Amino acid sequence: STSSPASNMKVLIVIAALAAVAAARPDVSHILGQQHHHHQQAYVKPPAILRQIQETSEQGDYKYNFKTENGIEAVGQAQLKNAGSQDEALVSEGTYSYVGDDGQTYSVNWVADEFGFRASGAHIPEIPEEIKKGLEQSANEPEDDGQYREDPNSYDRPQQGQQVYRKF
Repeated sequence: STSSPASNMKVLIVIAALAAVAAARPDVSHILGQQHHHHQQAYVKPPAILRQIQETSEQGDYKYNFKTENGIEAVGQAQLKNAGSQDEALVSEGTYSYVGDDGQTYSVNWVADEFGFRASGAHIPEIPEEIKKGLEQSANEPEDDGQYREDPNSYDRPQQGQQVYRKF
């Protein structure tokens, strides 16, 4: 039996189309729960906790202290300040340290209170002096309530170099 060149061409077109469809098929293995080995990460065992102490009170005060085998240490405490008053605030402070990828131990001291969260450490940049001065100056100025108030002196007298016009 002989095949015509037209039927051979049709078979080749169908095979090429099927190959193109198969190559363009999206990878849905992640949807089906199948994982490829090149996507898996090695399991890393969590570091053992060498010390862990936690104390809390009904007033909200707390203390904690822990250390792990990989060099992480943390100590913290909080106390209620001005309890029962309008200025009541929980003041928390502590320190933590860890070993960085470079092998160096990094330590951070921190405070969280009614003025916000503040952290310091040898590796944490300091605020530039100009910004510190601006913040201090802003803190000493009267608080602006956002209301527009016309300066009573600004429209009563002409500024230097301006002509004075008479009112009709």
